Amino acid sequence: MKYAGDNLENPRTRQGLQPAASDKPARAGALRSGLRDRVGRVMHLVRKEFIHIKRNRQNFRILIIAPLIQLVVFGSASRLDVHNVPTVVVDLDRSTLSRQIQDAFSRSGYFTIVGHVDAYDDVDRYLMTGKASLAILIPPDLERRIHGNRTAQVGILVDGVDTTIAGTVSGYAQSILQRFSLDVMNERVDKMQGLLFETTTPRLIVPEVADASRAWFNPNLDSKNFFVPGVLVLIMLALSIILTSAIIVREKELGTIEQLMVAPISRLELILGKTIPCFTIEVITLALITPLAFLLYDIPFRGSFVFFIGCALLFLITSSGIGVTISAFCKTQQQAVLTSFMFLQPAVLLSGYAFPIENMPTVVQYLTYLNPLRYFITIVRGVFLKGVGWEILWPQVIPIVLMGIFFIGWASLLFKRRID
Repeated sequence: MKYAGDNLENPRTRQGLQPAASDKPARAGALRSGLRDRVGRVMHLVRKEFIHIKRNRQNFRILIIAPLIQLVVFGSASRLDVHNVPTVVVDLDRSTLSRQIQDAFSRSGYFTIVGHVDAYDDVDRYLMTGKASLAILIPPDLERRIHGNRTAQVGILVDGVDTTIAGTVSGYAQSILQRFSLDVMNERVDKMQGLLFETTTPRLIVPEVADASRAWFNPNLDSKNFFVPGVLVLIMLALSIILTSAIIVREKELGTIEQLMVAPISRLELILGKTIPCFTIEVITLALITPLAFLLYDIPFRGSFVFFIGCALLFLITSSGIGVTISAFCKTQQQAVLTSFMFLQPAVLLSGYAFPIENMPTVVQYLTYLNPLRYFITIVRGVFLKGVGWEILWPQVIPIVLMGIFFIGWASLLFKRRID
């Protein structure tokens, strides 16, 4: 026998049989509401930071103008090209050939003769005072030895204080002397042809090997194409680390950290709220100095602009994470800035910006793998000069992403909203 009450659903049974249908929308709504609240709290902090930046307009102008000045100064100074090297000459032969050697050095564009002396010992005064970086020592029997079918030696004395410039100057000088020697040999061959043959139709065949070398990606070997992209990276690294490391420590100095202690925000939300304004300033600076570098130095750009911007944003996130990590260990802005410079100096030296990593000791080469600057400089030079993209540079992108995740996570764990 059935009762009317048998067809009625038990409320307890209904709840037990259909939990998902009633709880899923509630959970989804709670997640959306929680995410909305998190974003709102972060945006309140972001607005607070922008208000501070707007009130302190002098510092804001410095943050924008200083990178522009650094680009102009560092980009112009970072050159290894050799031009107009001051040269002193000791010509003890005073012959036609000795004058031809001096003319060859003057016409090359690499050397400028600033003086002539009559003795080898007088050269020391020019090199010691810096009036000359190269000395040409022509012996008294130069022409006589060459006309006598003997070898004549021309001395080249280089100021070796700066080993990089000294090596380049010495190579140019040797190249000029080799070219001069080849011209003398060709002239001698032409004279031999006139002695061996009564007519000018027969010719002596002198076999030789001529080079057909070419510098790929940088045909003119212009050092600005190598250094200026690196200067962009150095400016962005210094700005992001110093700015981010100091902006959080400022709360400790001003005492406003106590208000953040009682605020209903998490450590990650606090870090995001403090770093997003810094990140915005860094992006604005990047958008200003990159076109300026193209206009001032006419550097090539052969790769994908989208890939370059994406990698630049990843690098700025990583460097900002480093700055936040530094701020977790510091109590004053002075400590933060000094600690930032302690990181920046070895980072620049171990990045390959000026010194090849392959020439470093093996232990130091392994340390460079911990340096995000190493990877981003390789990316920038690859995009600018070689025109390569993700298919070639992905081994450089992955470490930057991993370092960014590591430093942001580490900073979130280290930063405690309390006063030590």
